[in-house]
Amino acid sequence: MTVSEIDTLPQHYYHKREIYQLESERIFRRHWWLIGPLAQFSKPGDYLGLQLMQWPLLIVRDQLGELRGFYNLCRHRAGPLVDEGNGCRKDFVCRYHGWRYACSGELLKTSGLQDGEIPDPEAMGLLPIRVDSWNGLVFACLDADGESLADWLGDVLDIAQAFPQIENMTYQGEVSKFGDANWKTYGDNSCEGYHVGMVHRALGSSMLRESVKIDNYHNGEFVGFDVDYSGKGEDQSRAGKGFWIYKFPGLLLHFADYAFNAETVFPLSPNRIQLRRWFWVDEAAARAKSVDPDSIRPNSEQVMDEDLDICMRVQRNLESGVYPGGKLSRQQESGTIFFQQQVRRGLGET
Repeated sequence: MTVSEIDTLPQHYYHKREIYQLESERIFRRHWWLIGPLAQFSKPGDYLGLQLMQWPLLIVRDQLGELRGFYNLCRHRAGPLVDEGNGCRKDFVCRYHGWRYACSGELLKTSGLQDGEIPDPEAMGLLPIRVDSWNGLVFACLDADGESLADWLGDVLDIAQAFPQIENMTYQGEVSKFGDANWKTYGDNSCEGYHVGMVHRALGSSMLRESVKIDNYHNGEFVGFDVDYSGKGEDQSRAGKGFWIYKFPGLLLHFADYAFNAETVFPLSPNRIQLRRWFWVDEAAARAKSVDPDSIRPNSEQVMDEDLDICMRVQRNLESGVYPGGKLSRQQESGTIFFQQQVRRGLGET
């Protein structure tokens, strides 16, 4: 590794709109994004409307039981079909001019048009996007020609086999948090354990620090933290074995012997992010390790809050115009080096 390979990314990468626009086309559009639990699409007609960066999306289970994804816009004049959030419908009616679509995406009716003006329904269906699921989670991808979800996850699939699947756990709900930080500021932070002792004192006290192993995985492009918990210290919500993953560009997975949570980092602007995290727990298995199941989610949220706070402070300094760039430690920040290399590759840099 040369010296240039451990230079930090230039500070303007964290707040210039030109960089963010390049990332939208060259990174965000090409990757898979976790959008939530599969259980929210349990029956035909169940749907979710959401905004993925600048792209309006509609995910739905159609009448034949197939999970489908579309852009949430009418083919007539780009009117919205649904608001953001969950619901259940037998079809979708444009909120602008009343065109009607099946849950499978086909055009059913063009309200108010004469026979000669009706377009070919087969050519005017909803614009599709790719959707797929794994381990009870739903993912969406806007690149029609990109790799499959399984190939994108890579070695994550094998690692997950060592831990309970969420179908055997109790869902504890979702939390959403917003922060004034660039998505890479949060990624830089999440790919190293160097900061844990300073920023996460309760979490750090529960870890057997000498046994933590951090590796960079090229098959799936993620940083993996193989962790053992002492079951002691200030944070009593952790004991036994754990594995943390930061998967480029914005997926976090946290496996434990008795719990699982998954998080998406949604870029909203060059200096704004939304974090959405979903929680599951095996209550009996947690109690068997003397862990209170009700303590797991609040303690995880505390770690999220601590990460957001330090990242927002760093973001303000990055935008100050005085930070000249720094150097990354091969020993302490190998994951951050790996993450920043993926950013450069994604942007087409050599």
